[in-house]
Amino acid sequence: MFLISERFRLEVKWDKAIYERDGVCKLEGAKLCGPALKEADRLNPNDYIDLDFFSQYYVLVSNVYVGRLSWGDVAYNKDGSVILKNAVITHDTELNKVPKFKINDYLVIDTSDHTTEQHPNNLYYKTYVTNEDTELYNFRSK
Repeated sequence: MFLISERFRLEVKWDKAIYERDGVCKLEGAKLCGPALKEADRLNPNDYIDLDFFSQYYVLVSNVYVGRLSWGDVAYNKDGSVILKNAVITHDTELNKVPKFKINDYLVIDTSDHTTEQHPNNLYYKTYVTNEDTELYNFRSK
């Protein structure tokens, strides 16, 4: 397990990850949840955030690994989670050597560098791929 201050933890979960072509992963049933949503501004429809996976994938890729999570409409649930319609993660095709997301994986996003004061200076959100047992994938042992 790794530590992110719970205040800044944002998770992306999905029902199904579909890879129809290189560099594109559709996330059916995608939703955002976690304590960071309590402090975050409301999400705009037809928007995106850039996810920086490099600190986890550095042993697999020779350069930066940034994926873009984009979505269409958004819907807020009573429990505070946010449904992302037409959610897609895209990345450069030369990064296809990273493992594909599994159905029970999810993303943990560290939003600590994205407070109102800091956000303009930080283009990417540090992101980690986690398995269903809440364990961070360790690709060094592969």
